Amino acid sequence: MQLSLWSLVRRLGWAKLIVGQAARCTLVAVVVVTVPRLERLVPQVLFWVALVPTRLTVWSERAAIRA
Repeated sequence: MQLSLWSLVRRLGWAKLIVGQAARCTLVAVVVVTVPRLERLVPQVLFWVALVPTRLTVWSERAAIRA
């Protein structure tokens, strides 16, 4: 049985979450590169905003594995 990316996304909740995080991180990277910035704070804020949900997912996944 061969599974495609879309069939995995339809079936698994974690797969939906991972695809969403990858899309969000890609969007943040494109914004950081394309939007001209006058100060260094803007890309730093975007980086941390993108990193927090990913870090929370890793934490909750480890907690689920331990339980």
